[in-house]
Amino acid sequence: MKNKTPYIVIAILFVIYNVIAFVIPTTKTSAFWICYAFTVISFAVQAYVWYATIGKKQDLKSKLLGSSVTYISAVYLAIQFVAFLIFMFVSSAPNWCAILVCVMILGISAVCMITTNAGTEMITATENKVAVKRQFIKDLQIEVEMLAETETDSEIKLKLTELAKKIRLSDPMSDPSLADLENEMSIKVASIDHSTDKSAAIAEVERLLLKRNKKVIAFKR
Repeated sequence: MKNKTPYIVIAILFVIYNVIAFVIPTTKTSAFWICYAFTVISFAVQAYVWYATIGKKQDLKSKLLGSSVTYISAVYLAIQFVAFLIFMFVSSAPNWCAILVCVMILGISAVCMITTNAGTEMITATENKVAVKRQFIKDLQIEVEMLAETETDSEIKLKLTELAKKIRLSDPMSDPSLADLENEMSIKVASIDHSTDKSAAIAEVERLLLKRNKKVIAFKR
């Protein structure tokens, strides 16, 4: 079940807001109603932001990144509420002033939330790409370690263990131009267990690994 606490809090605050708006005896001017409408919008925005950044099923890191947008929306709600209180008690305030202030608060808050959300999405997308690029070395290491665990020949087992260590210490970042080389490495590792000369097969994988690592270094220069 999704956590409904934020929505309950928003609902309670909305009720309190309406009590303040209509129980306190003040003149309900046009400026009052303008600010009232914009404050209702701010509550709706807060509820939507809660749903979009925290309410959905996301990993913890995505929720933490989205908390910046949630914070901005909360500040927006607070500032808009203060503006409402001011125009509620200042009955002489002109309509244009109420519209200008509320539109400015909404506009600036919207820009801040949009830009922050865009930055969050960019960070997430970049991290996902990096994770994909690092997956090859992790998978290759696991394959070699599994071969080492099932190997009965102590000499071959030691060589496989050393190979797994070299793979683990290799640069995890990959590149599309390395696809053919990495595919060849995967095929060679998979063939070690059925090879008639496992030592030679392991040496070939080490050669390919060295070649890959040198190319990765060259890409970073």
